[in-house]
Amino acid sequence: MAVTNWIDHLSAKEVAGAVYPGVGSEGILVLIAFVIWIGWHVISAKQESEKLSKLAKRRPSSSAWKNNVTDG
Repeated sequence: MAVTNWIDHLSAKEVAGAVYPGVGSEGILVLIAFVIWIGWHVISAKQESEKLSKLAKRRPSSSAWKNNVTDG
């Protein structure tokens, strides 16, 4: 079926204004994405601060990099 007039096609009863599935759920999806984004920042900040505090407790000297030992 070829569509020649989009205005008539989108106003037909079969389409009923919904151009794609999930119309109206964009706000909820944006809110969920925002919560996940903030949560990711909180979790990564917590992990990084724990790693840095462990490193600070070891008190490496200024020449510790010469040993070429990675602390992963």
